[in-house]
Amino acid sequence: MLTFESIRDVERNERNAKRMQKLPPTFLSELKEYIERKEQLKEKSSADIMEIENVKSTVQRIVELRERKLIDQALITARTNMPPENLLKEEEAVFWQMAEGLKAFRRDFFEQLRKPKEVLFRVKRSMPEFVGPDMKTYLLKENDVVSIPKEIAELLLKEGVVEEAK
Repeated sequence: MLTFESIRDVERNERNAKRMQKLPPTFLSELKEYIERKEQLKEKSSADIMEIENVKSTVQRIVELRERKLIDQALITARTNMPPENLLKEEEAVFWQMAEGLKAFRRDFFEQLRKPKEVLFRVKRSMPEFVGPDMKTYLLKENDVVSIPKEIAELLLKEGVVEEAK
């Protein structure tokens, strides 16, 4: 059963550790139960009211500390594929969304760097529709400016059908 002091201990441990601290899987439900129990007291003393406010602000700080660590861990996982440790069930979904989003961003970014620069060609004379080695259909009309695969471009340049657009 949670107490004000045990909640403060969670905050202190979280603040002092680089990595996310292990919490009981029932932490969230116990925390909710604790706050509800304190708020349902019929006669609250000023100490009770202060304790409720202090617990709420402590919980806010715990959440913010764990959010920062979630973000950091998602970045580490995106870079290294190392799985996270000590996530609550409620944190897992957001963690994996962030990690997968970061992985996709990294993959797309580096694919763009490896992509060859697109070269544009001006069609010098029209050609009937044809299917290229990439199984796409091409229709080239005189004076069009097009981007075509390198293999097709080399052949059409040789035949004088296209010229590099400048």
